Amino acid sequence: MSTRHRLAVFIGRFQPFHAGHFDVVKNALVQSDSMLILVGSAYRPRSWKNPFTYAERAAFIRASVDKLDKSVATLPLIDTLYNDRAWTVNVRTAVTLHMRKAGLNPDKTDVVLTGFEKDKSSRYLGWFPTWDMLPADPHLHEGDVVSATDLRQELFFGRGENTGRMAQRYGLEQIAPVLTWMKNHSGAVSNVRDEGSFVLDYRERTAKGEDVFGYPIPVNTADAIVVQSGHILMVERMMQPGKGQWALPGGHIDRGEQAIDAAIRELYEEAGLDMPKGAMRGRLRERRVFDHPERSEKGWVRTEAFVFELQDRAKLEKVKSGSDASAARWVPITEITPDNIFEDHFDIIQALVPDVPFAYSSILMAQG
Repeated sequence: MSTRHRLAVFIGRFQPFHAGHFDVVKNALVQSDSMLILVGSAYRPRSWKNPFTYAERAAFIRASVDKLDKSVATLPLIDTLYNDRAWTVNVRTAVTLHMRKAGLNPDKTDVVLTGFEKDKSSRYLGWFPTWDMLPADPHLHEGDVVSATDLRQELFFGRGENTGRMAQRYGLEQIAPVLTWMKNHSGAVSNVRDEGSFVLDYRERTAKGEDVFGYPIPVNTADAIVVQSGHILMVERMMQPGKGQWALPGGHIDRGEQAIDAAIRELYEEAGLDMPKGAMRGRLRERRVFDHPERSEKGWVRTEAFVFELQDRAKLEKVKSGSDASAARWVPITEITPDNIFEDHFDIIQALVPDVPFAYSSILMAQG
C-alpha cells in the first residue's frame, strides 16, 4: 500500500529571512515530508521595502535550510497587485511545477499551506480551499513579535555594536549571510539606505498632518501611459525614491489642479513631448484609479493613470528628459519587465496595456 506525501507551502517576502521564518519551516517539516518556499516580490527592483533580490533571498534561505534533514525548495513568486486571481494561479502553477520536478504524484500528494496571520497582507491564507491549513505561531523575542520590517531598520540604520543583539533576536545563522552580503555590496546598501531615509521622513511628515486632522490623509498623484507604435513612453527617475528606476511620467497633483491636468503637466515636464498639449488631451483613451494599500512605500498614495494612444507612425514622437527625470525614452512593449520599474508602475501598465507579455510559467521553468 503506497503512502501519501505531505508538501508544506510557505509564502512570504523574506526581506530578509530570519529566525521566525526558520521556526515556521522547522515546525511545518515536523508534520510534513517536504516544503516549498515561495519567495514573493520576485523580480522587483531593489528598494527600501525590498532591498534583496530573489536570488539573494534564496541564498539566505539555503544557508539555513540546507542543514535540515528534509527537502526544502525555493521558487520565485511574482506580485500582481491588482489581480488576486492571477496571483492565486501563479501560486498553484509554482506548486504544480515543483511537484513535477520533485517527482511527486499529484494524486498522492497533500498540499498544506503554512504561515501566520500577521496583518491584511496574510489574507491569502484563505484563498486555497482545497489545501489544508497548518497554522504557525509568531516568533517572539522578549515578548515582541520578530519581524523583517524591524530587522531591515536595524540592518540599514542600526549601529555595528547591535550585531550581537540582532543575532539573539533574529537568529545568528539567519543574519550572518545577510551581514556578509551587506559588507560586500556597499553601493547597493548605500542606495537602499538613502531611499529608506527619504521614505521614513516622508511617512513622518505625513503622520504629523494626520495627527492634526485626526484621520488618515491620502496623497494624490497622476501618471500618464503614452502608447505609440508598440512602444510606451518611460522616464528614468533622477531622485529618491526609486532613483535610477524607470517609471511612468507623473507626480503629485498640485493644489486646485484636476488629475488629468496634473498628468499632462508632469508628462511634458518630465518627457518634453514635441506635440501640442491639446492634441495629447484628444488622444485620451482610458483613465483608472490605482489605490492598492501596498502600491507605494511612502504610505497611502493613490494615483489616477491616464492612457493616451498616439497615432502609429514610422517615427515616434520626439521626447527630451526634463524636471526630475534623468532620461526619457520610448520602450518597446515586448521589453517591459518589472525588474527595474518603479513601485507598481509595471502592474498599472499590465492592467491598462494588455499587450505587455510576462510569462510567469517560463520564469519558473528556467529555475534550476
